[in-house]
Amino acid sequence: MAQSRQTEDEQPTPAPSEEHGHLGKLAGELSRYAVRADVVDGSSPCLRVSNPASPCVVEDVICERREHDYAFIASFGVYLGSSGSLGVTAHKVAWLVGATEE
Repeated sequence: MAQSRQTEDEQPTPAPSEEHGHLGKLAGELSRYAVRADVVDGSSPCLRVSNPASPCVVEDVICERREHDYAFIASFGVYLGSSGSLGVTAHKVAWLVGATEE
């Protein structure tokens, strides 16, 4: 009988959540700005956005399921936009970390 290559104490890699996918799409939109955006996995994933021109400026954006779409929320609870308006949301996040003036 064939044995699994996975040992008993190894856990299978969990599939990325839908929130993770939407955070990844927002990170893609943020590539137009001079920021760094990385999806951080954990019990609830977030998008860590930093401005290399100002190393102290870092914002964690979370993604929450809503009735018809997903909402992006700043670490301090302010609604930034939805999964249906990634470009506008990316602009708000870039402004929040000081990467754009308007």
